[in-house]
Amino acid sequence: MKCAYCGQVTKGTKEHIISSGILDLFSECYITFDETRRKTHLSDPMVKDVCSECNNKRISYIDSYAKNVISKYFVKEYRENDKVEIEYDYTMIQKMLLKYAFNDMRAHKDDCSFFDEEIKHFLTDSGDTTPKEYITVLCGLAVNVSPIPDAFMGNLKLRWAKEPVFFSNGTIDYIDYETGQVHINNKVEKQTFIDLRVSYVFRFNSVQFLLLCWDKTSADIEQNKTILKYQYPYYLMNANDKTAIIPICTDEGNYFQFNHIHVSWDLRFEVGKMRKLASGGRFQYKELYEEAWKEEEKRIIDEHPRGE
Repeated sequence: MKCAYCGQVTKGTKEHIISSGILDLFSECYITFDETRRKTHLSDPMVKDVCSECNNKRISYIDSYAKNVISKYFVKEYRENDKVEIEYDYTMIQKMLLKYAFNDMRAHKDDCSFFDEEIKHFLTDSGDTTPKEYITVLCGLAVNVSPIPDAFMGNLKLRWAKEPVFFSNGTIDYIDYETGQVHINNKVEKQTFIDLRVSYVFRFNSVQFLLLCWDKTSADIEQNKTILKYQYPYYLMNANDKTAIIPICTDEGNYFQFNHIHVSWDLRFEVGKMRKLASGGRFQYKELYEEAWKEEEKRIIDEHPRGE
């Protein structure tokens, strides 16, 4: 086997697509749903094309950072009125998401030509602390504002998808506020970005990251970033900021369809507010179900301990 990072021909070791440290934070999510292959299995998603030196030493520092930042901020659930401020290292966030995307693409035998020697060196060198200008990351809170409990759709706290769909206009045409009738937009359009090479969306419980990798020679990166900043309800991460207040990036329509990226002005946000107000300002039965489900998760963790 040829190591995916250093190129050395040696025996391969198992590399988790999403690091084991993050998987350990959510032991209740013990089932893997492989939507690409339409399979469900109990084992962790892995690849086996990394040498032990790279796996256990050169890239392990990325997994340590990933576990720390996810466990500090995003293990807990948030509500729509919560203010969430985080501290972050932009270079490490880039590395974390690039590593997971690279792992996933190799697992599906996709074209990995974007991950050239420069990117591989960036990932394996812990001393390289300069972020890549042609890598863009956005971050948003994933909050379930719908009346449907998470568990109804499966225990899907950890999800990722290649090539998320960015909408360029709203999914709702208009709302008749006198009758409450919602008129769906039948002409929803897809946003395209010039020189986009690789894109991913990652959901780690209550946070959603967008990773966009551009052609290195592109002259349109700043234009693309401007569209992303002002068109979507995400925080555009950067090297100058060390802290950020994370906005809610989900609505009723895309909380469960997490790979659908809605525009900031989508009226689905208003639809959710109307539905909640019509229910007296809270989803009482949803809240009761969620409390009961927390106890069920404790039982699941005890019944399916990780590493056994």
